[in-house]
Amino acid sequence: MKFVDLFAGLGGFHEALKGLGHKCVFASEIDDELRRIYAQNFPEVARRTYGDIREFRDVVPPHDILCAGFPCQPFSKSGSQKGLRDKTQGTLFHEIIYILERRQPEYVILENVGNFERHDDGRTWKIVRDSLEKIGYAVRGTEHVTSGGVGLLSPHHLGFPHSRERFYIVARREKLPQEPFPESDRSCVTSLSDVVQRADELTEQDRSETRLSDQQRECIDHWNSLLSKLPEDKVALPSFPIWGDELDATYPFQACAPFAASVKELAKAVNGHGPQSRMTRKDLIKLLPSYARSEVQEFPGWKVEFIRQNREWFRMHRRYFSKRWVEKLQTFPPSLRKLEWNCQGEERDLWKHVLQFRPSGLRVKRYSTSPSLVAMTSTQIPLLGPKRRFLTRTEGLRLQGFPDEHKIPASRTRTFQALGNAVHVAVVEAIARKLLNGSPTIKAVKLRG
Repeated sequence: MKFVDLFAGLGGFHEALKGLGHKCVFASEIDDELRRIYAQNFPEVARRTYGDIREFRDVVPPHDILCAGFPCQPFSKSGSQKGLRDKTQGTLFHEIIYILERRQPEYVILENVGNFERHDDGRTWKIVRDSLEKIGYAVRGTEHVTSGGVGLLSPHHLGFPHSRERFYIVARREKLPQEPFPESDRSCVTSLSDVVQRADELTEQDRSETRLSDQQRECIDHWNSLLSKLPEDKVALPSFPIWGDELDATYPFQACAPFAASVKELAKAVNGHGPQSRMTRKDLIKLLPSYARSEVQEFPGWKVEFIRQNREWFRMHRRYFSKRWVEKLQTFPPSLRKLEWNCQGEERDLWKHVLQFRPSGLRVKRYSTSPSLVAMTSTQIPLLGPKRRFLTRTEGLRLQGFPDEHKIPASRTRTFQALGNAVHVAVVEAIARKLLNGSPTIKAVKLRG
């Protein structure tokens, strides 16, 4: 069958459908670099690869399958009185509806972020579903189990060591299969070892761009030194993030936020930081943790609870925090003074797990799956603890189901941004097999390792 690939990016939809024997007859990608790379990866469609779909929607030829990982834009509330067509006006989903009305392909496969169903309190998904049904399509989405759906789909449900839950929509002009989505195995055991490159496979460029900074290594070793001192039979690591700045902290946080406290109370809380009698409220606030400086009367409930939990945990285990360890912690930037331990029951050695440096802290997860690759930032690329380095570009491709030889941007940052925006090849392939053939069989995926 013939398919079109809208908002094409690195070509995840193309790679999946081409592998099933289908033919791409049109592609659209607004980014100049990604469009050029797309043409290199799929030269047979190079002359049919266009830019902004808003400019080329009338060029889209007849086809059987429309694929799109469309941006999740807010729909106009003003259009609520003027019909579905007006509600989507000005959004890129409106272009999809235009093409579907004009070409009427048999099948539609759409992808979006995991929170799509609940975006704008469910209004966005309702408009999308109603709009597709209005023009003659039967529609299903991977709605959350709590909503009566099959739940979001993730590569790790299909054997890939990548935790990346996404919302998929399938539509057909005729009746959909009774189960249009692949059955996912949520107990599937995976390991990052299946995609990690051997040391002798790494180029000098790989080694250079995946190397940790001295500060990052020091941070990991510093938290590790604490974990080694905490007896496992006496000290349970908390499920909430450990905020190091709450150790011995006394600033007010429950009745009011520090900003709303008296100067006298603030001065008492930062005792030891200088001649508080001559310090202004503004000066005193600057001495508090960055997350405690908000100019609000009260903290939100979640922050109050995190602070309360941290202070209680630190009070219980204060004897394990040496003066030297605390002083060293203060030399790190705020984000590195936090630890998120998501490995309950696992060995307390950070170098045995997969790590991420995030604004919310150093996050630690099991070495079974990689956290989701994200497009919005290049600073949260997963770190392979056992290898003591960050992911390579090739490993990023493998996590998203692409072949090693798939061409990518010259910049590492741009590569991971593109991978963060990409659809997972094997997930799309599994969906397409069920939707187009009604087959329950998922093609076996051979992971490279």
